[in-house]
Amino acid sequence: MNDRNIVIIGGGLAGLSAGCYALKNDYQTTIVEHNAALGGVCTAWERPPYLIDGCIHWLTGGPFKRYYEELDILPTVQLRVLKHWTTYRDVRDGFVCGFRDDLDDLMRVLTAVAPEDAHELDRVRQAARAFREVGPPQGSDVISVRESVQAAWDMRWMASTLLHFRKPIGVWAHEHLKNTRLQRIFTRVFPPDVPALFMLMVLGYLEQGYLSRPVGGTAAFRDALVRSYQARGGRLRLHATVEEIMVSDNRVRGVRLSDGTELESELVISTSSAPETVLRLLGGRYEADALQERLKHFRLVDPVVLASFGVENRYADAPGLMTLDHIEPFEMGGRSVESMSVRVCNDDPCFAPPGHTVVQAMVQSDYEWWATRGTDYHAAKAHAADAILSKLEAQFPGIRRTLRATDVASPLTFWRTARAWRGAYEGWIPDREHLYAHIHKRLKGLSGLYMAGQWVEPGGGVPSAIMSGRLAVKQLCREANKPFIAS
Repeated sequence: MNDRNIVIIGGGLAGLSAGCYALKNDYQTTIVEHNAALGGVCTAWERPPYLIDGCIHWLTGGPFKRYYEELDILPTVQLRVLKHWTTYRDVRDGFVCGFRDDLDDLMRVLTAVAPEDAHELDRVRQAARAFREVGPPQGSDVISVRESVQAAWDMRWMASTLLHFRKPIGVWAHEHLKNTRLQRIFTRVFPPDVPALFMLMVLGYLEQGYLSRPVGGTAAFRDALVRSYQARGGRLRLHATVEEIMVSDNRVRGVRLSDGTELESELVISTSSAPETVLRLLGGRYEADALQERLKHFRLVDPVVLASFGVENRYADAPGLMTLDHIEPFEMGGRSVESMSVRVCNDDPCFAPPGHTVVQAMVQSDYEWWATRGTDYHAAKAHAADAILSKLEAQFPGIRRTLRATDVASPLTFWRTARAWRGAYEGWIPDREHLYAHIHKRLKGLSGLYMAGQWVEPGGGVPSAIMSGRLAVKQLCREANKPFIAS
């Protein structure tokens, strides 16, 4: 077999990234993708005359920007820097707080809300500014001991900040904020289970101009990466499902597809979920117990219902992204909901014809509930759309009257189209005890397999997926005793 040939399972961002970097390093690659299109959860689709954007609400730049440049996504795709990131709105009393790129002004607004928390808010401001130049984390199985020591030394001056904000946002807000409204703002705008360090990064990046949206939306970003992979000569097998990673003498020998086709290779990069890779494709033969233990202690990203409404109304004055809080509780797929994230796609003409826009609501839901609807599944989606639309009517007058198209993606949709295990579109959210546990990209006792994607980068997201594909190839090159070429 050719040890310069790599089979990549999954054509999402991690798989495409790994493919591009592998091709740069003189490997041949074949991406095997379950869906009929590439991109994974980084996707968009048409509901004429509308384009439904299924992924990038905002893109993280800064230290991550070089990855987009190495992959020729930039400057092919233009980025629109966000001056205004999101808005928190309490629908009970109309209170509004906008998160803009002026951190001093934001802290003045929040201090007026909660003067008793002025000291902690000042600490948030200082820490956010300190985090503006902090680069993305890299696992100990990819970087050298020297690089690890250097990274620790470079961060030594932030030791007290790291200690203070290393806890989940919900825990930090409960322990360090006295004002209940302020607690509510932070735990609704930011996921309460992610590290408070994430909050600092977002606020610091926003002020620095590192948050943006790609012109042309998710589709433009995804398509640029697809073109980059194909232009380098990467091979594709679409609408092909891997049924087994073939192994002999504890060495990868390739993959077997659902139609019986075997693709031989001594190198496989799997971007499938950890449960899919370990328990199904490898039949539980390698580190299954460790994975089962992780499943007991780590949380998965909550599945969501993404409801999109094409309307004959621009809502030009509405914020592009907002959190609606204290809405009248309603059930959504087995969960009681009282807040939702809403996006109004009014900042880019690619999403709708003139005079129209797309309003999207993202609501947490339950995978098991949707997976057991049976013949009632489509009726459940229609009911979900109607329930969400009812909650949007007060904030978007006339939305039902001007409604022209409706699209609902359930947690089951994320599984069927992108193999997002149990609808967890970004993989793990580690709990407090295991918040920063590193997940290795190799399995003990098995040679030739590398794992990449959001399931080995807790917290997930577009930059993490792209970085993960890069790190997998970097590790592969290091083990082959060859220099890693990034650009």
